[in-house]
This record gives sequence, structure tokens and C-alpha cells, in this order.
Amino acid sequence: MPRKIVSFDITKSDLKATVIETGFRDFKVAGFYRESLNGDPAGIAAHIGKFIDEYGSDADTVLSALPAEVVSWRTLYLPFRDNRKVAQTVPFELENNVPFGLDDVVVDYHVLHRDASGTTVLAALAPKSEVERHLQVLQDAGVDPKVVAASPLAALNTLHLVPDRPPTFAFVDGSQLSATVALYRNGSLVGVRSLTAVDAFAGAGNGDGAASPGAEESDARSRSVGASLAANVRWTLLAMNGAPLDEGLPCYLAGPVAWVEAVAGDLERVLNVEVRRLDQLQLESIDVGARADASAFGASLGLALREITPGDTVGVNFRRGEFIFHRSEQELKAGLRTVAILALLVVALTVGELYTKYRESQVRLAAVEDEIYQVFEATLPDVGRVGRPLDVLGEEISQLRQDVEMLDDVVPIANSTSVDLLRAVSAAVPNSVRIDSKEYLMDPGSVRLTAETDTFESVDSLKQKFFETGFFSDVQVKDAKTTKTGISFRMMMILNKNFRPPGSTR
Repeated sequence: MPRKIVSFDITKSDLKATVIETGFRDFKVAGFYRESLNGDPAGIAAHIGKFIDEYGSDADTVLSALPAEVVSWRTLYLPFRDNRKVAQTVPFELENNVPFGLDDVVVDYHVLHRDASGTTVLAALAPKSEVERHLQVLQDAGVDPKVVAASPLAALNTLHLVPDRPPTFAFVDGSQLSATVALYRNGSLVGVRSLTAVDAFAGAGNGDGAASPGAEESDARSRSVGASLAANVRWTLLAMNGAPLDEGLPCYLAGPVAWVEAVAGDLERVLNVEVRRLDQLQLESIDVGARADASAFGASLGLALREITPGDTVGVNFRRGEFIFHRSEQELKAGLRTVAILALLVVALTVGELYTKYRESQVRLAAVEDEIYQVFEATLPDVGRVGRPLDVLGEEISQLRQDVEMLDDVVPIANSTSVDLLRAVSAAVPNSVRIDSKEYLMDPGSVRLTAETDTFESVDSLKQKFFETGFFSDVQVKDAKTTKTGISFRMMMILNKNFRPPGSTR
């Protein structure tokens, strides 16, 4: 079903939002929005509320992300595959690496890789106080987010918009104040790190309203920021890779255009990599004019993409335990309603198809029945239209078969057959006598003939001629009477059992 998704990336200084509208098979970015903040929670809530009123009041899903400075994560390898064991073990593994007790943090994880020997996970935690503060600000704005994620991890999902990615590459997404560094090897995420407190420079064109320094001072700061970031990124990638980086390693670079331009050259020089800027690449489902915004809004855009294709993206959700999203049941019910509607649609389409096939079969059946009636009427024109023509035809065929068998099997006189007797009767009719036979019946003892002729003298002549054949011991005429067309009569001819035709033998 079509949906509208709103995702927020909230820091103390910036509110970034991405609005995505999904269809049945694709999506489009309806807009990128940014507001400068002063760090006051009430002011942040007011900005969010204003944004929702203008752009997101009809949103189906709202998502949000915590900034990098309040989230910690580690890549862990666990020597087992069972999901229940993984969920039980991850919090205790993290507790050994952070100065927090488990009662004070919210933990979630994302499975990076699973094989026969174990499971590699990206485990993250955030202080409960920060999650509570973040949710309170959103709730003051009238928003209840389905997901509270980690901003640096969400930004990784923008890579799914890049077609034809190589199996091994680096990724850097940043701004003036922080940067996310990730390494992918053989198509899998090896590690990710957030670099905070990166040397800042003013007047980078990021829209924060700061006074612009002079040209020489700006160039100097840009070189300082680029060199400092490049050195930190180099050591981070070396630690993740466990070996020197491949020469010419592709490095995808995302962030505000001014920041990207300031650091791209130093990254290529210090790391000896091939920088590929997201704002200059063809991105799937992103218009050419929106590429710069897609690069600068990595966290909010990636968070929305995670909601669209959750199976192919990276992320965690800190809405756990006491912070669990209570609209889950409503969404489940809505999902079930959607499934029910789709199921009804499938049933309706199936029934429609079956009914169409049924009607086609009925039409074909009617055509076949019409052909049967045409054959029936042509075969038995005197019977008329009947309810079951095939049965009637079957009965007629059976009767004809019996008659044929009678003709073949009955031997009334010596070696003469019924056909021989019929031939003798026919030959006995004088050429001068007209006879119109209506019925000719024969059984082992007699032949019965119903016919019509011209005169009574013709009837007597026929009687005499039939008797003279020798096949009959007696010939009797019955019911001779005048009709409109002549003389009708019935004749009973008794077979002569002792007759032997000339040339016959016993």
C-alpha cells in the first residue's frame, strides 16, 4: 500500500528531515528539509511541530535518529548462531567496553554476517537518559517515532542508491562536526566508526549563518580540516582492514557539498584512494537536482530507506523495553487488514477467472449440444426435439444393431439367410405392380409386410407371386382397404420349413 515516511536527523544545531512517498514497487523523495537549532529542547520541539504541521501531518510512519555523540557501538564476533543466545550475550559483551551499567542503557544489534562457525554483529547502545530526552522532545512536538536509530549507522544505507558498487570500498559521510567512516570488504561491512570533534571551519557554505572569514583564512582552515580528517580516516581504515589499504581503493564521500569539496583532495592524497562523491553520482530514484541534498542528508535519507527495504539495510532501534513503540499492535492490525484486503482481492480475481472459464465452457457446451441436435434431427427427422438426444440415438443404434444381427444370424430355411428371403420377395413383385412398402418384419416363423398398391387385383397378384416363391407355406392378406393414395394392406407369410431352394444341401 502507498505510504508516506518522515525521518528526522536531530542534533543540537540542526534538524534535518527527509520525506519519502512509497508506491507498490518504487519510491520517490518528496523533499529534504533543514532547520538550524539553538539546542533548547523547547525550541527543537517547536521546530519539529511546525514541520509536521506543514509537511508530515498525513505521514504513515515517523522515524528518528540519535546523534553520533550519544551512541556507542562495537563489532562483535560470537561463536554461535542461535538468535536467542546472541540476544542474551550482546549486552554483556558491550558492558565490558563502556562505562555504563546495563540498567542505564538501551542495547540493540544488527547481524552483519552468519556462517557455520558463528555470528558477527554490530552492537550499539545509548544511555536511557538520552533516549528518554530524545523521545520527550518528539512527544512535545506531537510525534511518536516508530524507530529511534543511530545517525551514523543510518547514513550507511544511502549506499544502496549507488549502482554497480565494487565489493571492497570505503565510505565517509561527514559534516563540520563529525564524520562516519566505514569499510566494506567482499560485499560485507567490516567495521564502522564515528569521528567526533573534527576540526571545524567556518563559512563552509553549510547555511549555519556564521560570519565568513577572509579568503586566505578560509583556505587555510579548509586545508587544516581536510588534512586532519584524512589522517584520522587513514588510521581508522588501517585498523579496520588489519593491513595496508589497496592502492586506488574506491572511497565514497557524502556530506554537505562545501564540506565534501574541502576534504576530497586531502583524502585522495593522504589515503591514495579514488574518491567518488555521492553528489556527482547517478543515484537510483534520486533526481539530478536532488543529488546534493541526498549527499548532505545521509542519516535521514538512509533511515527512511531502511524502512522501505529492511532486509538489505543496516540499523538498530533503541525503542526497546520501557521505550517500546506502542503502535506496533495497531500497525500489525493495519498490516493484517492490508493482507486481508489483498487476500480478498486474490479470491475475487480467482472467482472472476473461474466464472469466466465457466461461461466459456457453457458457450462451448451449448455449441456442442446444438451440433448434436443438428445431427439428431438429420438422422431421425420424424422424432422431433427430445431432452436427451444422445440417449435416443443410442437406443436407435442398438435397435439397428439388433436388426443387423438378425439379418446375419437368422436362417429360416435350409441354408438361406434373411437376406436371401428378402431378395426372393423383392424379385417376386411383378414389374407392372406398384408397391410401396411401409413395414417389413421377419422372425424365425414368418414375415409380416405392411404396404400400399394400386388395386385389389394387385394385392391378389402379390399374394400369388409370393406364394410361388416356395419360401412360404401360406400367405394371408389382412385389412385390405381403400385409401386416398391407393389400396393399403397387411400380409402374413408363413415360412415353409420344408422348402429347399434349387442347388441347396442339408
